[in-house]
Amino acid sequence: MPRSVFFSFHYQRDIFRVQQVKNHHITKGSYTQAGYFDGSLEEKAETAGVNVVKKLINDGMVGSSVLCLLIGQETFLRHWCYYEVLRAISEGMGVFGIRIHQLKIPAASAVGLLSLYAPTAGVSDTAGANPFQYMYYQVDGLRYQPKIRYTTGWTDAPHNDDVSWLSAPPYLKTNTSLDAIFKVYDWNDDNGYLQFGNWVEAAARQAGR
Repeated sequence: MPRSVFFSFHYQRDIFRVQQVKNHHITKGSYTQAGYFDGSLEEKAETAGVNVVKKLINDGMVGSSVLCLLIGQETFLRHWCYYEVLRAISEGMGVFGIRIHQLKIPAASAVGLLSLYAPTAGVSDTAGANPFQYMYYQVDGLRYQPKIRYTTGWTDAPHNDDVSWLSAPPYLKTNTSLDAIFKVYDWNDDNGYLQFGNWVEAAARQAGR
């Protein structure tokens, strides 16, 4: 049975790289898609409200067994990506990341495009920080408080409530950043086209799914 994968990413900067990863399944059939949002969550939050965006994300995760964080140059700056990762953990989903900055934007995608990030056809991006380094859980009894590290230090995750687990996900370690828990691959260097299905399965098994 194919796994259902929820994709988390920085829409404005990385959408054309994201599409290359998401669309590779057309020739493989190794997974089904979930959680693809056709626009900026930040903009939707400003117009419709934070709770609307949270519900959109939460509903999009229903039935998904794995979250894949697609990591570009600025993904670590996107607080909705943090929300999605931490929400996935609270749901007991498998989690992993893929660096996509080396993917080049196809010429057809860049024609006539007006963007804040001005993507150039045939050009890759530079690597960004690993977002998992900026998240961890602080534990107090059975209460797990998700934390995010800003330039001013660690603080409670702005949109994620603390979680009470009688049985936390098997991979979860407290008081250590999530990069010590979740794998991050590189789409180009680690041959994502051939390995993606294996990465999904490994993340699902790590979560006991």
